Formats: sequence, C-alpha cells, structure tokens
Amino acid sequence: MTDVTRFLTAEQIINRAAVEVGLAPAGDPFTSADPSFRQLRTLITSCGQTLIQDYPWQGLQRSFSLTTNSGDSGEYDLPADFSYMIDQTGWQRGGPATWPLLGPASPQVWSFLEAQQLYSQSLYVWFRLANGKFNVFPNDPVPDGVPIAFEYISRAWVVGDGDAGPQSAKDTVTSGADVIKFEPILIINYLKLKFLTAKGFDTTEAKNDFTLSLDSWKGKDNSAPILNAGNKPFGPRLLDFMNVPETGYGS
Repeated sequence: MTDVTRFLTAEQIINRAAVEVGLAPAGDPFTSADPSFRQLRTLITSCGQTLIQDYPWQGLQRSFSLTTNSGDSGEYDLPADFSYMIDQTGWQRGGPATWPLLGPASPQVWSFLEAQQLYSQSLYVWFRLANGKFNVFPNDPVPDGVPIAFEYISRAWVVGDGDAGPQSAKDTVTSGADVIKFEPILIINYLKLKFLTAKGFDTTEAKNDFTLSLDSWKGKDNSAPILNAGNKPFGPRLLDFMNVPETGYGS
C-alpha cells in the first residue's frame, strides 16, 4: 500500500520550512515560545491569503446559484467563503433559455440602468458586485424565477483540525493540525521566502525556489488541451502538408 498524503498540516509545513532555513523543528509550532516560530505561524497565514489572490487554483473553485423572485430586492448575499468571481462564468441556467449574464456593470452603467429603468422584464440580466452583495438588474421588480449561477474562488484554503467537513473550512491557520489546501512544496517555499525576507537575510535562492514552484504549479493546476500540429489520427489538423505551402518559408 502506497503511503501518500496529498496535503500537509500546518505543523508539518512550518517544521519543514524551519529546518530548511537552519532551525530545529518544534514539537508544536503553535505552542512554541521561540520568536522564530511565532513569526512562522503568522507568516503561513499571509502566504495562503496571498496565494489565493495570485491565481484561481482549481482546488478552491466553487459554484454559487440562486433563483430570483419578483419580491426580491435585487441584492443577494454572497457565500461566506467568497473571495472573487471567476470571469465569464455567470449564466442564466436551466430556465426557458440559457443566456450569459451581462456585466459586471461599472458604477456608471449601473447608474444609467437604474436612472432610465428602460425595462422591467428582459431576456438578459445584468449583474454587479457591490457592498459585499450580488446585485441584479432589472430590480424594480426583479424578474421572477430566473436561475442564475456562477463560479467563484473560495477563501477556505484551510481545513480545521484535519476534519474534511465543510464546517471546518476557514482562511486563517490557528492550529498545527490544520490542513493546508495548497501544494506542499509551493507553500513551504513561499513560507521560507517570507521568513528570510522578514529576518533581513539573503533571499536569492529562496526566491528562485518559490518562483519555480509557483510557475510550475500554475501550469500543472489544470490539464491543458492537446495541440495537434501534424496529420494525426485524432484531433483537428493544425499544420501539415495539406495547409502549409512547400515554398516561401520565412517570407
């Protein structure tokens, strides 16, 4: 049986980073009085919260849906773990027709729509994010029974105390047993870089390690399409003897 752990705990990550920068590991980094470990357990939260805003990691992608009601105000609560919406994923789904949401509307466009109130019913629904809410237009009244859905990035990159239940999801590390939902080598290298920077030490090698990990895992986070540049039996033909002239190369 293969002994493989997909994700590591905060204790494992902090101790690995500590050893790699020349510190002795702590039995529990979250009870250690050592100033370096106090710093490491604070920096690991900064690392995770920064990585969220850097890239839409597939492990943090979530779906949100709602169905409008004519008695609604047009403002809807976003999920508690909402970080940001994934562009161009907003659709009216499953109703009489499937249409993309229009928007996000700028403050100028939204002001125009509300000032003009050109229509109360439409095939299309506009949206914007404002004041921590998901807003739709038309909103006076809201069209009845429009199913809306979009994808977003969750803030919940920490699973508390090793419990995989959704009730334990959070965005701050508070315990050595918390599970970190990022590729281990990525956050270990980032934590080392943050620690060495905070201490004023040379960060050249640490920065190179982190940049390599970040670029690598951005590329590996999702599968890529196959580009067929030859006359292969499967997939569309892009370049071969049928569509490339035999003369004039480079001209």
